[in-house]
Amino acid sequence: MKVEFLQIEPTTRCNFTCGFCCGRQMTQSDLREDTFARVLDALPDLRHIELLGEGEPLLHPRFFDMARQALKRGLRVSFITNGSLLSPSVVDQILGLGFWDVSISLESADPEVFRNLRGGKLEKVIEGVRRLVAARDARKLKRPAIGFALTVLRRTLGDLSAIRSLYRDLGLDGGIGIQLLQGMEPYVRCYDEEMSAQRFRPEEIRQVRATIKNSGLRELDVTMREQGFYQELFSGWTPSSGTCPWLERGLYVNRDGFVTGCCTIKEAEHAFGRIGVDSLSTILKRRDRTRRELAKPHIPASCRGCRVAEAIYASNGPSRKYLKLALALDKNRITKL
Repeated sequence: MKVEFLQIEPTTRCNFTCGFCCGRQMTQSDLREDTFARVLDALPDLRHIELLGEGEPLLHPRFFDMARQALKRGLRVSFITNGSLLSPSVVDQILGLGFWDVSISLESADPEVFRNLRGGKLEKVIEGVRRLVAARDARKLKRPAIGFALTVLRRTLGDLSAIRSLYRDLGLDGGIGIQLLQGMEPYVRCYDEEMSAQRFRPEEIRQVRATIKNSGLRELDVTMREQGFYQELFSGWTPSSGTCPWLERGLYVNRDGFVTGCCTIKEAEHAFGRIGVDSLSTILKRRDRTRRELAKPHIPASCRGCRVAEAIYASNGPSRKYLKLALALDKNRITKL
């Protein structure tokens, strides 16, 4: 199976102190530029790469050099940033290179809540985003699309309408990617007591999703961001397919060159291999082994706590099979009567 979608981590260093980010408890280091080149060389079928990880990508001293390498190969290149470093010179480089889209990560449109969660100033982020949008529009460029990458916490669930208003006020057009506060073990063990209280209980998820849907944010995501990284990767996917798009067409590479199924898997023990050490065929065989385990259906150890894996299991797991069997038997009984 091909690898068409890749997320690669430029750095774990960051100028913010988000309490839900496990990067703040990791070794602070940068991806080597030669490792980045080896990744591109090893994956000839790549279509789209996204530069993100547990740090602020723009802090990597060779960020734009790496992006240039990928763009010269005809790849779509996206990245997620906290938005605090969008100075005039950075904006000029972003627009000059031709990125596909840029997502600004945030949780709240309230400056005080934002500062409490992230340790940074929302006002500075907004200033930088306005600068990026204005410069792009002044040059009459269609790309990059500019949007939000939103993490929803219990305390910010009520901020969704304000975030939608901020999106429109800034003139954004890249949609709003939405995820709930992570429940994967590498993240959970980094949460303090206050952050742990921001997680949603399993029985609340359905109502939370309904709240998000009613906020209209999903409409922006669907109608405005059809060609974004995640939208491309997950296009046409349903849990009943029995497989995860990451295990079919994607990979994640961290700043040390370790390859995993996606960016939420942090443990080296769950890596498929390491760039420069293991061959691509070995890495893909290990990815396929995980894919087949998920299709049994069984949630692999590396995927525990993942909502995609849980949705696949819920749609294809034993309880679902027994329900189908019971319905089939009942239908057969009724037919005979």
